[in-house]
Amino acid sequence: MMLMENTLIKKVKAHVITLLSEQLSTDITYHSINHTQDVVRASNEIAEKQKFSEEEIEILNIAAWFHDVGYIKGSQNHEDRSAVIAGEYLEKRNYPEEKIKQVKGCILATKMPQKPKNALQKTICDADLMHLASEDYFKKADLLHNEIEKTKLCKIPENEWLKMNQEFLTGHCFFTEYAQKTYYSAVQENLRKVRERLKPWQKTKK
Repeated sequence: MMLMENTLIKKVKAHVITLLSEQLSTDITYHSINHTQDVVRASNEIAEKQKFSEEEIEILNIAAWFHDVGYIKGSQNHEDRSAVIAGEYLEKRNYPEEKIKQVKGCILATKMPQKPKNALQKTICDADLMHLASEDYFKKADLLHNEIEKTKLCKIPENEWLKMNQEFLTGHCFFTEYAQKTYYSAVQENLRKVRERLKPWQKTKK
């Protein structure tokens, strides 16, 4: 049974939405409120298939809300900043130290390349990359493409971007059994579409 939004989660949700609404640069087109909300939903979807306690689901939800809030101060090392911001917020509300440690662990686990150490961390890692199996994968990929170009001040040609997508989709493996079974075929379909879009450049190269 899934945990309903308790008082703390509601406060965390409101706090993060306010932070991202007021302080996130317009250059951050992918790691936005929409992405954070997607990750929260995906985290709960995956968690529903696992035997997590209400306490664990609470930790997961808090981590999912906070996981990208560090982007308000830039993209570099944003996970570390997200963990700090979450910790400071929770400490002020006398959240147990051990639980704060778990929240921070979940947030830091999303750093690429992902290296989750437990079930909660595996769940948020899969949720963070659930867009790989999304029907609007290319819409989300375009937002990320735009964000990288703006924040890194570099131009990535479309063919190079597609190659990067192809490489990432080919090499990615979900960690949870649910994500592996449920989203494998959708990821493969998006990979097929990426390869189709690459064909014109491959013909030109020949």
